[in-house]
Amino acid sequence: MLVHKIVVVESNDGAVGLFSLGDGSYHLKVPFGMVDMGATEALAVLYKTFAVFRRTARSFERLGQLDGLEEHSNPGLEAQNGGTSFCDALGLDELFDRADPLHLLSLCERRAQQSWNASRFLERHLHLAIFDKNAAPYLERVPGSRRETCYGATEIVGFYCFVAEDFYLAFLGADPTSVWGHFSSDAQALAASFRHRYMAENDSLFSSDPQQCLRTRQHLQGLLSQINRNTSLRNADYRLLHEVLERYLYGGHAHQGRQGQIWGVKNFWAVWESVCLHHAASAENGRGIQQFLTCDFDHLPAPLSTPDLRKKWEAQREAMYHRNGIQRRPDLVLHTRTQVKVVDFKYYRDAPNHRYTEVSEGGIEKKPMRKANQDFNNMEIYGLLTHNYLLRTAEPIPNLITLEFWLPGSAAQSSPVDHKPAWVPPLNVVRLCTSEVMHNYSRQYDYR
Repeated sequence: MLVHKIVVVESNDGAVGLFSLGDGSYHLKVPFGMVDMGATEALAVLYKTFAVFRRTARSFERLGQLDGLEEHSNPGLEAQNGGTSFCDALGLDELFDRADPLHLLSLCERRAQQSWNASRFLERHLHLAIFDKNAAPYLERVPGSRRETCYGATEIVGFYCFVAEDFYLAFLGADPTSVWGHFSSDAQALAASFRHRYMAENDSLFSSDPQQCLRTRQHLQGLLSQINRNTSLRNADYRLLHEVLERYLYGGHAHQGRQGQIWGVKNFWAVWESVCLHHAASAENGRGIQQFLTCDFDHLPAPLSTPDLRKKWEAQREAMYHRNGIQRRPDLVLHTRTQVKVVDFKYYRDAPNHRYTEVSEGGIEKKPMRKANQDFNNMEIYGLLTHNYLLRTAEPIPNLITLEFWLPGSAAQSSPVDHKPAWVPPLNVVRLCTSEVMHNYSRQYDYR
């Protein structure tokens, strides 16, 4: 698989990621509003976005009930009714996001042998000795040949460091030191040594020249095979590293003859909620989180959330929206000096602009209409409960309570829902520029 051969298309079913087609080609399905991105840029943004989302404090039980469980090792995604299940048949996650630098460096094995003659004939080196008061000679250094041998277990670590550095720098545009941390100097030294011994100076899997990328990949495939043949002892850590490197270089072992999604997330809705929360928290130079009255913080990026804030938001949510045995969870409620804004994040291509009352033949309401009506009903209840809470608490009531749907789009825009009589409180549909908010969200990848 070469990035140059990937075709970017817009997802129409909620699944976002890399798909293999029957003719051997690849499609990268992107969220609504990102279709104008190039394949390399879009794939890098999606990878960093998914890596950031994995570090949120999301509830596995809640996601499991709603959308299925995450998968790491399966070569594809099984058919389910919705889901945020992750798929990684290419080994990207194991190689670059979950790899432990200390664990990898422990695979390094170096043995040194020294000529026996240097120690058997000490009299030849007495002129280099230091004598104590008892005339006993001490030799700080014995001249002789010294040979260091590197085995396959060590070479495969250098191989990984080279591939990872190329991935971080040439593909993601990320600083390897932010990923490797304290082991950055060791990893970069191993990568430089591997490049010096086996690769050309400009070899890269992500060069602008497709032919050079192909030659580099073929050369790395040959080196990996040679390293594996020369390795006599293969423990579990070595085998795992070799397997994911092989999957990475050979495109997931040609996906084992399977078609469909080979990398990505099955349903993008939870990731979109996390992106929207980050966008709201980053507003006004990062001070937007101070305006959070409450939120559904499961998907809030980890650096923005603290135990004290989560406790505060949970108590506020319970006081405002837990009624009659129903524990409602609005996505976001903002409180400024002039207004309280209730926001519901929706991952739709087309925004609902009015309530539907039509029914299909037989008197059965159509499913899209039923879902849109439920969204409107929820927003109306959020507005009423918000107004009721402000009245009960005897706090100064803001001049305005507003309701908003946040949807992805190719450009930022806001439009009121056209309805007669007008919505009270007023309801707006806000389009966020998907490419912009995704870029901003993915930048958290550098801050681990």
